[in-house]
Amino acid sequence: MYLDHPRYGNEPIVTNISMTVEAIERAHWHYSRLKYFPNTVILADIEKQNYAIYPRTLYVDIEVQCGACSKAFIFFAQEQQYWFEVLGFWVDSHCTHCFGCRKHARYILTLRKRYDMLANAANKTVSEKTEHKALAKTLYCLGIIKNINKVNG
Repeated sequence: MYLDHPRYGNEPIVTNISMTVEAIERAHWHYSRLKYFPNTVILADIEKQNYAIYPRTLYVDIEVQCGACSKAFIFFAQEQQYWFEVLGFWVDSHCTHCFGCRKHARYILTLRKRYDMLANAANKTVSEKTEHKALAKTLYCLGIIKNINKVNG
């Protein structure tokens, strides 16, 4: 069983496009090294991709182990199509973290940016000082801030 993705679910999404294993593995150099689901093919629009030499000519659902939590998840063909054709990610990039871990990382980044902004602000208001201390405590509890003096200071 794979981790659940809020938009795509937790099982490969089967399509009606039939493609040989050889055609799939020619579609992108990385596919031959991965566990993929050959019955999940989506054809790519290479005009919308950001690539240097070789575009991805199609997408397939791929099994990935999260680099943060080590749980198995699917990098869905539909998600790849969105990354590479809408968001403009480099076609050789690869999803290495599950949706939940990516969401958590974005949350921490938001907290860190706000903490840094408040840390560098001159003449903080009382509410900004309170918020800064609360952010420091949260970041300390998450293991981001290692020095307890930054929380108590």
